Amino acid sequence: MVTTLVSIGLILAVISLIYTVNVGKTVNAQKGGEHDHNSKTAEKHPLLLNPVLLAYVLGFGILFIFIFVLAMQFY
Repeated sequence: MVTTLVSIGLILAVISLIYTVNVGKTVNAQKGGEHDHNSKTAEKHPLLLNPVLLAYVLGFGILFIFIFVLAMQFY
């Protein structure tokens, strides 16, 4: 069980690292202006592109699933 959780954690860390690098490259590739430009996706769904909100939602979701699995295993 611990190995599975460590594997999932490592996979999530690698995916997060790749996503962060891609976002950094995109930001660096944009032509610098005085004001930021919002993309059409960010205008339609501003909360979905918030990495802090995504981290909280995914973290608590995984925590609740883990608690549920443990509860079903021992009770």
